[in-house]
Amino acid sequence: MDNWQKKNVLMVVKTYPTPSTKYQETVCTAGITEDGQWIRLYPVKFRNLNPEQKFEKFCWIEIDTIKNTSDFRPESFKANADSLKIIRKLDSKVDLEERKNFMLPLVSPSMEYIKSEYDISKKSLGIFKPKIVKDIKIVSDSEEWTQEQKNKMNQLSFLDTETKPLEKIPWEFSFQFECDNPDCKGHKMKITDWEFCQAFRNFRRIYKSDEVAHEKLKEKYLGFFNDERRDSYIIVGTVHPHPTFIIIGIFTYLKDINNKTNKKIIDGQLPLF
Repeated sequence: MDNWQKKNVLMVVKTYPTPSTKYQETVCTAGITEDGQWIRLYPVKFRNLNPEQKFEKFCWIEIDTIKNTSDFRPESFKANADSLKIIRKLDSKVDLEERKNFMLPLVSPSMEYIKSEYDISKKSLGIFKPKIVKDIKIVSDSEEWTQEQKNKMNQLSFLDTETKPLEKIPWEFSFQFECDNPDCKGHKMKITDWEFCQAFRNFRRIYKSDEVAHEKLKEKYLGFFNDERRDSYIIVGTVHPHPTFIIIGIFTYLKDINNKTNKKIIDGQLPLF
């Protein structure tokens, strides 16, 4: 009998959905267990979850898990979506200290350090504070899913819930940054964070222009890392089965949330679809 275990997980990462041969479409999710360890839950067909199961970032959830033996990464677990229950959401103001108490002990000195840990132990999730984020690079991508990707998303089982067609974002986004490390030669890393992608979709809908949406996206996210009032961190993970790291999340907060001149708290939380 499979040894499924119930875990409480603080969810801190959710990537934009991607087409999947086996699962129609999937989202890579990651979080922190009650004992402060990274955990990756995969696959999660997020848009097919029941409404009461659709968690936001920084929600505590309860879910049945089992180690994914087909994935060599130590943090990777299979998740039984039917067992998923939302326990509570950590508010960006009221519960900020609890958020920090789980996130900050996991912070690494640099991206170089995270890569060295992967070489030693295959640890494939990490968080660090860059020295500087210089730019967000944006390059064009295909406007539509390929026929192969469409076929994957159309392979519904009789148990699946019909969802709106997954929108293809016709751009690829990357952060250009440097670490606080003398050996850092600079990095350019792709970002697949759902909230980042949704921010682009929201800006495009509001301003009716991809070009303006790009400007607003840069203004928002470069602002996170270039505002002295904020502490902002990059969360990274590898793409299975390759050792390539990509950006899968952002953790940001105002250093003094009680400062009356900083009433507007922007926590990266945006409505998802």
